[in-house]
Amino acid sequence: MTWSNRKLDRKPGHGAVAIVVEDEKFLVIRRSATVRAPNMLCFAGGTIESGESPEQAVVRELQEELAIEAQAREHVWQSRTAWGTLLEWILVERAPHSEPAANPAEVAEWMWIGAADLLVRRDLLPSVPAFFVAWATGTITLPNRAGPADPAWRRLEL
Repeated sequence: MTWSNRKLDRKPGHGAVAIVVEDEKFLVIRRSATVRAPNMLCFAGGTIESGESPEQAVVRELQEELAIEAQAREHVWQSRTAWGTLLEWILVERAPHSEPAANPAEVAEWMWIGAADLLVRRDLLPSVPAFFVAWATGTITLPNRAGPADPAWRRLEL
């Protein structure tokens, strides 16, 4: 086993997730075939590096994954994945002139997608539905540009 394979086998302990939402659509990526959880849909983000804040991590990850210039605006939630990774969910504002461009080493494709359309996808990373449950139950709030949370999401299977 090579060093890079061993690194992929190790689960990150602390990650940051970028919530980018515009016109009631969320910026979602399909992970490349060569990273952990290959070909799954999720929000951009990744491991928080030593000495880095969650806000710094999401800005860096958006730059690395999608070449987006962005500003972290608000830490809105914290969750823990089924495999034990602590996630910090950060609301991010994309610079108006900054258009996504996938880094193929990390991202196979990107898309703007509404929550209802995202939640029916079979290729959705399991940590994402819990975010929408938290929104629907009022645990977190999102700006008006996200649109309303659907009360039916309270009953999503996690």
